[in-house]
Amino acid sequence: MRHFLLAALLAVPGYPRPATGGAPAGSSYNFTHPATTYAVPAELRELSGQAWGSAQQLACIEDEAGSLFFYNLRTQRLDSTVQFAGPGDYEDVARVPSGWLILRSDGRLFKRAGHVTTTYDTGLSAANEPEGLTYDPATQTLLVACKGEPGAGLPATQRAVYRLNPRTYHIDAAPAYVLDIPAILARSPAAVRPGETAQKAGSLSRFAPSAVAVHPRTHHVFVLSARGNDLVELDAQGGLVAAHTLDPALFPQPEGLAFAPTGDLFVSSEAGSKHGPGRLYRFAELPANP
Repeated sequence: MRHFLLAALLAVPGYPRPATGGAPAGSSYNFTHPATTYAVPAELRELSGQAWGSAQQLACIEDEAGSLFFYNLRTQRLDSTVQFAGPGDYEDVARVPSGWLILRSDGRLFKRAGHVTTTYDTGLSAANEPEGLTYDPATQTLLVACKGEPGAGLPATQRAVYRLNPRTYHIDAAPAYVLDIPAILARSPAAVRPGETAQKAGSLSRFAPSAVAVHPRTHHVFVLSARGNDLVELDAQGGLVAAHTLDPALFPQPEGLAFAPTGDLFVSSEAGSKHGPGRLYRFAELPANP
């Protein structure tokens, strides 16, 4: 795995600009050596997203089933399953104080509170391909990362992360974060990526977000892309702090991110083949260099 320190995102008038001066220190994880590798049940072969539930549990979403799967980190088995809707293309899940939110690929949001499911129009559509969803406790709002059209008049060479209104669950007019694809790919060239990673990156035309999560201590925003196996870290102002290239041997199709309150990062991957298992790893945050 290679690590690439990036200078900044492209400055876009009217949108978050990169921090000036020295870039803040990034969080430290060794993405080649998981602290824990979990056994993933067959029901989660197409594991597409997860959210922190408790000290022993993650809430997980599967790509096609309208169900929440509560996975026990200690026993590495499912504690329970809750159906919230019919089959669909579900991308991610987030926990809010009033329940669980599930994002569908057409921009529809499903809220499960108790035994009731309510749906909301986020203002995003299938053209935007919203795939990443997370709750930001610092602002008490949600972030949605779009894999497809960025909207808001942005060019096709950029990708957007929107903030949702905490009362209506509708997106704000302006993106909270803007990612410039050429800037990311220029600093992560396929030529410096070894083996299978180089082949996979060489076929890419763009960075395409598949998950988003907010670090509980630094409030940095992590955005994952299944295309190219890239994981980028932004500061709270949108400056690009760091990028990591994940090994395809560990992550055939990385789709999910979730932080524990301690800063440990859970990264999941779909099977990447018809018969392989889903993948789920825990990466411990390393001590900061003195």
